[in-house]
Amino acid sequence: MQASAYFDNDAYHHAVDKLEAISRTFEPAAPDDLRTRIIEVLGNLGIWPADCLEQQHLTTPRLVDFDDREAA
Repeated sequence: MQASAYFDNDAYHHAVDKLEAISRTFEPAAPDDLRTRIIEVLGNLGIWPADCLEQQHLTTPRLVDFDDREAA
């Protein structure tokens, strides 16, 4: 468990209001939508899991034309 984090009062209460609205409009037939909406609220506060931090060090693979002459 990490140390506590404190947020601006307005941002915190806005996030709580959004989470409350999400819970009031929860549609059991669309659980993925619920998770996505909660992640958006947390992301707006700057709360992300540690594995997102680790991903920034990986190289993004790209499709490129390979020229055999350059390899020789």
